[in-house]
Amino acid sequence: MLSFNRRQFLAAASATAFTSMTTAPTFASANDELRVVVIGANGIGRTHLNGFPEISGVRVVGLCDVDSAVLGKRTEEFQKKFNNKLKTYGDMRQVFDDPDVDAVVLAVPNHWHGLGTVWGCQAGKDVYTEKPCSHNIWEAGQMEKAAKKYDRIVQIGIQRRSFAHLKDFFQEIQQGVLGKVKQVKGLYLTRRDSIGRPSTPPKPLPTVNHDLWCGPAPTKLERANYHYDWHWFWDYGNAELGNNGPHILDLCRWSIGAEEFPTAVSSVGGRYVWDDNGQTPNTHLIRYEYAQAPITFEIRDLPTATGKKDTCDYMGISYGIVVEGEDATYVGFDSGKVIDSQGKTIREIKGTTGPDGGRQLHRENFVKAVRSRKTSDLNCDVRTGHLSTALCHLGNISHQVGNVISLKSLPEQTQDQPLVHEAVNRMQSHLAANGVDVNSAQVQLGKTLQIDPKTETFPHEEKANGLLKREYRAPYVVPEVV
Repeated sequence: MLSFNRRQFLAAASATAFTSMTTAPTFASANDELRVVVIGANGIGRTHLNGFPEISGVRVVGLCDVDSAVLGKRTEEFQKKFNNKLKTYGDMRQVFDDPDVDAVVLAVPNHWHGLGTVWGCQAGKDVYTEKPCSHNIWEAGQMEKAAKKYDRIVQIGIQRRSFAHLKDFFQEIQQGVLGKVKQVKGLYLTRRDSIGRPSTPPKPLPTVNHDLWCGPAPTKLERANYHYDWHWFWDYGNAELGNNGPHILDLCRWSIGAEEFPTAVSSVGGRYVWDDNGQTPNTHLIRYEYAQAPITFEIRDLPTATGKKDTCDYMGISYGIVVEGEDATYVGFDSGKVIDSQGKTIREIKGTTGPDGGRQLHRENFVKAVRSRKTSDLNCDVRTGHLSTALCHLGNISHQVGNVISLKSLPEQTQDQPLVHEAVNRMQSHLAANGVDVNSAQVQLGKTLQIDPKTETFPHEEKANGLLKREYRAPYVVPEVV
């Protein structure tokens, strides 16, 4: 067996003694009880804590969280609901050291996904990792290598991959049911509020081990809402694009059968209306070039207009995809419809989604693959999750290496790109409706980056390539050799 070598961490850990260990044995058979620990007790972690016990032959044996208050509350809720005791952990390394754990669920902030998955594989655990697959493109490659090297089953939590009706219909699209696909649009049009600008430097919650929460990332703190607003800071999150984008961009890519990186990416966006500490765009338009068809993705976190509480929509949906074919168009998300050129619905696309937004089907698929020991049984293995999550990273990189220009001049610069021009005009009108002075406001024009799908890098783009990987804070470092 391969040794799970973590001398750095053993040396750094002062409060807890970790035992040395070797890779755990492969989960034995379909008749064995699968012992699961959920890592991350807030938000989606809570739904996993309630969902996995409903699967036959699965027992949730533990819960891990760096916030002792959340850990205590969720443990009490679980034990009351299921009449089953939970072992509790304050550090995921304790979980990986526990020989009585077969699989883990990583429902932790984005910046922990890569390292947590690699550690889990090295420790011989099968891993269900929430979306996005990774915090950056490089570490997703390390996750792939670890899963293969240690023969681990790793599912990425992009759960619509477990919708059989979408799988079947997307195959039809690729076979021409809509005619030749002209373009695919992804939409996430919601309404969020400003995260504020604290008048005094925020302090970590007293019940949180802040060093462990930060892990690979810097320990600075600039947000008042500790457990959610990390999404809007580059060190921890990946913007709205990396928050809800993985679900929608996966559908875009899946619908046309794009199984590698795009050949180019471009973007435009910014953070408008809110005067707050957030770093990431709340209005974002990204375009990806594929041989099958171009993909555009629109993000809006502002309402339809100042003072309104409703959200924008496009062709009747606020989030989902629009696949425009020469003969017909598909509009949908969990389910959908096919419309003709006159806008008449000619077909409904429906199927079983199950409880919890499809997550229960996805959990069941993970358990099936754990029992069969076949990665091919997974609906969303690391590679699949990586290809969809990478689209989020590519769009963010284009944004980060771009330049500021006048918002007013933007439509002129896209006149020769009709598919983009139409979306730019709608974006500009939406900002004006939210009180943005289009004549004086600026926008970040992301750099158009050419991509080598084979190497998953940007040829001759040193600055952009520098964002494919982060600087890790020791000792929480994704290893070069897994």
